[in-house]
Formats: sequence, C-alpha cells, structure tokens
Amino acid sequence: MAPLEELAAAARCGSCAMPLAEEGAPCPYCLGKGLYPFEQVLSLGVFGPPLRQLIHRFKYGRQWPLGEYLAEMLARQRAVRASLAETDCIVPVPLHWRRRLGRGFDQAQVIASRLRAHSGLPVVRPAIRVRPTETQTRLSATARHENLKNAFALVRPQAVEGRRLLLVDDVKTSGATLQSLARVLLAAKPASLSAVVLAVADPRHRDFEAI
Repeated sequence: MAPLEELAAAARCGSCAMPLAEEGAPCPYCLGKGLYPFEQVLSLGVFGPPLRQLIHRFKYGRQWPLGEYLAEMLARQRAVRASLAETDCIVPVPLHWRRRLGRGFDQAQVIASRLRAHSGLPVVRPAIRVRPTETQTRLSATARHENLKNAFALVRPQAVEGRRLLLVDDVKTSGATLQSLARVLLAAKPASLSAVVLAVADPRHRDFEAI
C-alpha cells in the first residue's frame, strides 16, 4: 500500500477527524464531543509525509492539479461519500481576495469543485473573508481564535438557511478557522454543519507524537 493510501486508511475520530491509536479507541483530543458546532469533521489523513509536502506544493507552488488529485482521493472516502449524501450544499472556506490574488487560486474552491463533481451538489458562497488574517501556521490555539475574530461576514444568508452544509478547507489544526466561519453561518440558521478537510495537523506542533 502506498504511503498516502496508508494515511487515508489510518484510524481517526469520527467526530473531529484527529488520529487514533487504533480503530474504536477513545479520542484524546475531543473526548467524543467533536468540534462545536459541527456534527462531524472528516479528513483524508494527518498532516504528515507525504500529505504535508503535497499540500504545500498545491498551495504555495501553484500546483493546483495536486489539489484536485488529493480532493479526488478525499471524495472517494466512504465517510465523505456518506456525508455528501446527507448534504444540501458545499461551502468552501473563503480566502481573502488579496491572498487569492497572490496565490493565483483559492485552494478551498479547488477541493469543493471536485466534491461537487462527485456529488452534483451546489457550491455556495454565503460568506466572505473581510480581513486578511495572519497565517495560522505557528500560532497557539488561543492566538488562532483571536486572529480570526471578525474575519468573516455573512452576505447571502438565504443561500444556506435551513440547509445542511458541508464546509471545505485544506488543513484543520485547532479548528479555529472552521469555527469562526461556522459562528457567522449560524446566524443564517442552517439545518446542520459538517466539515471536510484534506488534512488535520497537530495543534501542539508535535506531529501527534503523544498518540
């Protein structure tokens, strides 16, 4: 089995997508509570080799076909297929226009487009990113939440009212970005919120060595 396939097959929490020592083991990260207010968070694997390098090349090397390849793998995951079957629309996490201009594309949109191709679900943009936040890479969990205060604004509440939403992003670490967007979307009264990401990273920056 290829290393990337091994990552995708590894045990993880069905609620928060963090890795587990073995299938069915208690989650030491969310303790079974998941990530509020999401019903579940799903991922392709942990943010380690080779997934880390592939995502970096996708985001910072402008190799967006790599993102499509990873999103294709994500869409084929059984749990992701099941989630898509219970979703009304896909919501990519908005990228600030300045960062999108510098990067040349929106990575969450690339992933969302592949999920749309598999599911036929609409991709909607009910919110925008109104503040160009500092990169979250090396911030503490507290600093991540502070960094994302008032980063998003709801502009099309009617697009998601009463609908089951699947938020899409590239990497989840503390969950601060997803939660910040979710707080804004809750004002539109969606029926439910779930999320899917390419990878989950260790918020303690220890590469999950304590598992």
